[in-house]
Amino acid sequence: MRWIPLLTFLSILILLGADSSSEIQDQEIELLEFHSQIAPNAEPISAILYGADRFDIPWRLHDAAPQKLFVTNDGTAYYQSNNQWKSILPNGERVPVKPNHKLPDPVTTQIPPNLKVTANSLSLFKDQKSIWAYTLPASTEIRPSTLQIDAAEHIYFHDNSGSWYSLDQDGNLRYKLKLQTDAPQFACMVTYAGDAFCTSPHIGIIGIHNKTNAPRLIIDGKERFFTQEPQIIDGFTFVPLRSIFEALQSQVDWNAETQTVTATKGKQTVKLTLHSETAQLNGKNIQLDASPILYQESTFVPLRFVGEALGASVIWEDVTRTIQIISKQ
Repeated sequence: MRWIPLLTFLSILILLGADSSSEIQDQEIELLEFHSQIAPNAEPISAILYGADRFDIPWRLHDAAPQKLFVTNDGTAYYQSNNQWKSILPNGERVPVKPNHKLPDPVTTQIPPNLKVTANSLSLFKDQKSIWAYTLPASTEIRPSTLQIDAAEHIYFHDNSGSWYSLDQDGNLRYKLKLQTDAPQFACMVTYAGDAFCTSPHIGIIGIHNKTNAPRLIIDGKERFFTQEPQIIDGFTFVPLRSIFEALQSQVDWNAETQTVTATKGKQTVKLTLHSETAQLNGKNIQLDASPILYQESTFVPLRFVGEALGASVIWEDVTRTIQIISKQ
């Protein structure tokens, strides 16, 4: 880490002068200190991460006055520094941006129409009845222009003091990042997969991630970040079928009645049925290492099947827990 952790997983928030909300008191926290990249000899900048039992800040990058931050459909973040565009992946890896290169379109957030926003609260309604409500601490207000949502329908926003929040689908606080300083606050953006990027003139750029043991996934040399992460279940590595196949330029169709998935790429057609260890490749039966499963409402298939079905090379790096998929060009 490139900062100094002072207290890790502290549950007695009154010692830190933190918010008195009972919801926050139930969360574990981490107190961090960042050395200012603008004034290195100044007092460190303190920050609190609520929900540190499930989320962390795994990396920090120094960059001069990062601004104009936005994220794209593939989970990459773009920003400007010294009048140059730069980009970065959710794992903190920098990706070169060629001069005069046309930038991709940013993700546009569509906030649900049944989400009601007041000065200091959020409420979700169904059939004109409140499903849940989240109220901010006293004297704190929501900045509506910062509202964002990921593919799992988690909600993100800044308050008027600059703190960054994430709520789950039921309106419960997942995490909150709060700077204990008068320095310029973070400006944060979230990807479809739920990875957050936050920029600050004093701190640079940090990432906020859900703690997970899921393997890294690299397709054709570029790390990919999907809402459904690869999973290791009963000794087999499973990957989300639709996300992987569509990343490999395949058409995927789901038949709910027969619980069958059909994937097509060029002349290759693959059919799989949930909980069956037999799949079809161009009409011929092939045996799977394990049957496809439904996990978090998505179809997952054994990793090796990706290579067999689409002619791709699949490499598992045990030391780094990395999946490499190289497709035929």
